[in-house]
Amino acid sequence: MPQAALSPARSAYMVAPRTQLARLLDGVLRRLSRETSSGRFIPEIDGLRFVAISMVVLYHLNGHLISKSTSYEHSGRVDWSCLVAMQGLHGVELFFVISGFILALPFAAHYLAGDQTVSLRKYYLRRLTRLEPPYFAALLLLFVLNAWVHPGSIGNSYGHLIATFLYSHNLVYGTPSTVMGVAWSLEIEVQFYLLVPIMTGVFAISNRLVRRGLLIFFALIATAARVVTLGHHSRLELSILGYLQFFLIGFLLADIFVADWKGLPRRSFLWDAVAVVGWLLLLYGLHWPFFTHWIFPALLFVLYCAALRGRGAHLFFSNSWIAAIGGMCYSMYLLHYEVISAVSRYTRHLGTSLPDTVYLIMQFALTGTAVVGVCGFYFVVIEKPCMKKDWPRHAWHLLRRTFAVRSATPSETFAD
Repeated sequence: MPQAALSPARSAYMVAPRTQLARLLDGVLRRLSRETSSGRFIPEIDGLRFVAISMVVLYHLNGHLISKSTSYEHSGRVDWSCLVAMQGLHGVELFFVISGFILALPFAAHYLAGDQTVSLRKYYLRRLTRLEPPYFAALLLLFVLNAWVHPGSIGNSYGHLIATFLYSHNLVYGTPSTVMGVAWSLEIEVQFYLLVPIMTGVFAISNRLVRRGLLIFFALIATAARVVTLGHHSRLELSILGYLQFFLIGFLLADIFVADWKGLPRRSFLWDAVAVVGWLLLLYGLHWPFFTHWIFPALLFVLYCAALRGRGAHLFFSNSWIAAIGGMCYSMYLLHYEVISAVSRYTRHLGTSLPDTVYLIMQFALTGTAVVGVCGFYFVVIEKPCMKKDWPRHAWHLLRRTFAVRSATPSETFAD
């Protein structure tokens, strides 16, 4: 017996909620999706940013729970979830590779594919207007919050605030900032930004074997320097010299992306198999010093190739929600630890009787949701407006209109 057709009213009743939910989710997704000024959008890169920020959040959450909870302690035994969480420390190096790739891409496209010349004025102005307002706003916010929570320590914080503001805390104090702990890596990023126009001269070498050989050679030299020398000098280790190999891996990836793949890498399931094996090796191999120093940079190169060339990897890393959250990684990186600290005061007591692995997963779900929510709001309000190239001009015109004073004419001046 054929099923009776639904009446129009009932059909609308059943479909409308789903449609409204879809529209709501689409609206949220549009709000959270970042804007690109160059026109080059590679969704897999934002997917890789998602993985990197997830690793960093998990690492800091795990450390915070260990320091604050009496029932959650991994230090006395080996636990697989602890091993995975501890590798999150290296999520920063994943960001460095991405920075090397993204910033090298327009220079590589110019030298290797005949694209337009990169304007250094626009390059530096873009770095200044895109990244500094969210950074300075977050820095001042954290300083004020710290002064409110710990009023007695404010007198000793001004020097650290100024050094962090000027991206020189690692150099001056030889330690990460006490005002914003994650600023140590941003200081290294700024040093890299200054060197990019010089480093990208390597793409002017027409012979690809020589060009790529130089990138690999200097990456090996940087790795050897970090192992032999820099580890004994905190100021040098917390500088571009200690992490140059990861930026150079990004350069090598940009070279291949432009010269070999022509910006359109061919995908295959073979690269998906490489991705699965590689990510498992990364998560469990980074507790070996030799692996961390010598194998890890090369493994990141392979994993990034797999993310761009794998069919299944493409579906995962280019997923709209994965890419959107990854696109918010800067805001999340700036504020995530403070959100973890605030939220875990209320959540860390939940599920303490559960196995450690289940407990950590539950806490990551709770605090991760809070991190996405709070930092997503910061992203929409502070960071995303700065993604528009012409926002300084519009802001200047708005200020002029707001504070403009109409000039008085002589007749108006003596009207009284």
